[in-house]
Amino acid sequence: MITTSDTTTTKRRGGFASKLALLVTVVLVAALVIFVLQNTVHSTINFLGWNFDLGQGVAMLGAAVVGAIIALTATAAFKVRRAVR
Repeated sequence: MITTSDTTTTKRRGGFASKLALLVTVVLVAALVIFVLQNTVHSTINFLGWNFDLGQGVAMLGAAVVGAIIALTATAAFKVRRAVR
């Protein structure tokens, strides 16, 4: 007995929203690179006894990353707390 299967393969294509998100991401990364390259003046940063000599753009980028991590951690904690209830 010979069996045939009618399987059609469908290509998954990104919709408009995913293409827009990619475009926005590329624009934001380009703006971030320009920001860091334009703010190259070095500053001394003192934190808990540590002294760092960094460019201002890099220091602000680091502060933004730390802030994003704190925000994501707090959001995840609230979601877990809400799911437990």
